[in-house]
Amino acid sequence: MMLAMIENNGPKQNAIVVRQVCKTFPQGTGRISALDGVTIDVAPGEFVAIMGASGSGKSTLLHLCAMLEKPDSGNIRIAGQTLENLSEKQAVEFRRRTVGVIFQQFNLIPSLTVEENILLPVRLAGHCGKPETDWSNELIDRLGLSTRRRNRPDALSGGEQQRTAIARALVMRPPVILADEPTGNLDSANAGHFWKLLAGVLPAVQATVLLVTHEPTAAMQARRVVVLRDGRAAGEFFVQDVQHATALAARYQELAH
Repeated sequence: MMLAMIENNGPKQNAIVVRQVCKTFPQGTGRISALDGVTIDVAPGEFVAIMGASGSGKSTLLHLCAMLEKPDSGNIRIAGQTLENLSEKQAVEFRRRTVGVIFQQFNLIPSLTVEENILLPVRLAGHCGKPETDWSNELIDRLGLSTRRRNRPDALSGGEQQRTAIARALVMRPPVILADEPTGNLDSANAGHFWKLLAGVLPAVQATVLLVTHEPTAAMQARRVVVLRDGRAAGEFFVQDVQHATALAARYQELAH
């Protein structure tokens, strides 16, 4: 395990608090339930993986934590802030400052270089001074992007695009990182490299990480795995209690079915 727990000397309140959250979406003439009373706590500096079958609600949960959707009921608190109290404008500002999101699809802006994509959150926040550019340069070096900083996304490999997305997510030093299947578009070699690089940079920001994944090898990086089934929390276990990805997959299957 590389990323199980980052030491954090900050406040002891939970970094992510999800309480009895429900979310439905329209389907035909009715609605379908994506989340049905989910409750989860994530401690400061903890790395938690959310696993579940397609349609279990794991991506919906991440989107709610990222303020890309709003729950129908229940509440979510991130870094001490109750999300339902925020206006749309406040949510954008809070997300920019507090939450770094790593997407499976990278979501880089095609017309911007690697360096410009990484610095975009800083520029949008109006904080692009020397400390921010120094930290961006450090991330570029640590993530092996020094020779690619002037390239645009279409000139990058998948692994390089994902490394750029990591740097962009970390450039504001957010206390919470949300990762949505971050290695889903990478081959096994690049996926392994991704986790090694992330392990190298996370201690610098002491972030709490919530990962959505269906890959046992990815979940092995976490301290704890929470399993969703049909929109509900079906159980959880600590990664230290399993010896390898195959054993983790077996434990997951017990809870998922």
